Amino acid sequence: MNLSRGFRSDCSFCRIPRHCPFALPEIRSEARRALEWRYYNKESAVFRLDEEALGVFVIQSGWVALFARGTEGKRVAIGLRGPGSILGLSETIESSAYLATAETGEETELEFLPAAQLLILLERSAAFRTQVLKSVAGHTRQIMNELLDVGRVPAEQRLWRILRELAQSSACRIGETSDLRLSISIKHLSEQIGCSRQWTSGLLASLEQSGALRRENGWIILPEDVAAACAREKPTRGNGHR
Repeated sequence: MNLSRGFRSDCSFCRIPRHCPFALPEIRSEARRALEWRYYNKESAVFRLDEEALGVFVIQSGWVALFARGTEGKRVAIGLRGPGSILGLSETIESSAYLATAETGEETELEFLPAAQLLILLERSAAFRTQVLKSVAGHTRQIMNELLDVGRVPAEQRLWRILRELAQSSACRIGETSDLRLSISIKHLSEQIGCSRQWTSGLLASLEQSGALRRENGWIILPEDVAAACAREKPTRGNGHR
C-alpha cells in the first residue's frame, strides 16, 4: 500500500473547514487528538469490501472511487467521493465489514478516526449524533440515485455530471488561467458510467468537438467559460452532499 501517516493536533491544516464533521465545539478537541492524517498515492486501496470496519475516513483532498460486488462477483462502480465525504460510517457504527472497496483516483489526503473514538464522540454529543444520522441517510440516498441513474440517464449525461462534480471539488487551475485540469482516467470514467473504454473515449471526443473540454497529455481540461458555468451550479458533496 502506498500510504504515509501522521498526526496533526489543530485545525490549521484542514482543507474543508466549512464541511468538517468534527467541528462541533463539544467534540473538536477530542477528535483532533484522535484523528490520523493519511496520504495515499494514485490507485491505492483505502479499504476493501468485506474487510473489518476499523474506522471512518474523511476526504481532505483528491477523490475516491467506490466499488461493490455485483452478480457473479463482478465489480460494480457505485460513485466517486470528493473532499468532505465520510467513508465507512454506517459499517463502523455497526461494527461490521466495509460494504464497498474504496480506491483513490489521484494522490489523496484523508483523515482516519478509529471506531472506538467515533463511538465515544457519538455518546458525548447529541448534535454529533444528529449530524452522523444525516450523513448516513444522505450517503444511502446518493448510492441509490447513482445506481438508478445507470438505467434512466443517458451515458453522456452521467459522464458530464462526473466531470462537473470533479470540477467543483477536486480540479486544479492551470497556471494563472481559469481553465480547470481534471485528474481522472478513461478507465475510471468508463467504470463509473457503466460503458466500455472505447465508448467513453467516443463520448469525450464528442464533448471535445463541442468545445466543452479538451484533452492534453492525458489530462481533461475544462475551458474557462465551462469551468465558470460548473462553479455556478449548486455543489453536491459526498457525505450526502455530492
